[in-house]
Amino acid sequence: MDQSVRWSLKVSRETDEALRAYLGQTGGRKGDLSRFVQEAVQARLRQTLLVPERPKRAVARARLDFAAALKEVRSRARALTQARVEGLVGEAMAHARKRR
Repeated sequence: MDQSVRWSLKVSRETDEALRAYLGQTGGRKGDLSRFVQEAVQARLRQTLLVPERPKRAVARARLDFAAALKEVRSRARALTQARVEGLVGEAMAHARKRR
């Protein structure tokens, strides 16, 4: 099991606000700031040292990326009316039928 250590960091106000806005837009939860910093440091180390990513972490990252994309799609879809959704589905079905 990984043991965590506490870091004390200083960043510019601009960086802090941008990151917190990003985390807020992607449905950030408790611990996401630490996770973001850890993943950024790991990515930079891999890039610098050419250390391969561990498979478990790659899968976890893919799941997080998918979850973030899904949240974004759901938030955009909330603005659509039922009639608009049905219209889009109809257009997609018509397009698919033409391509057969």
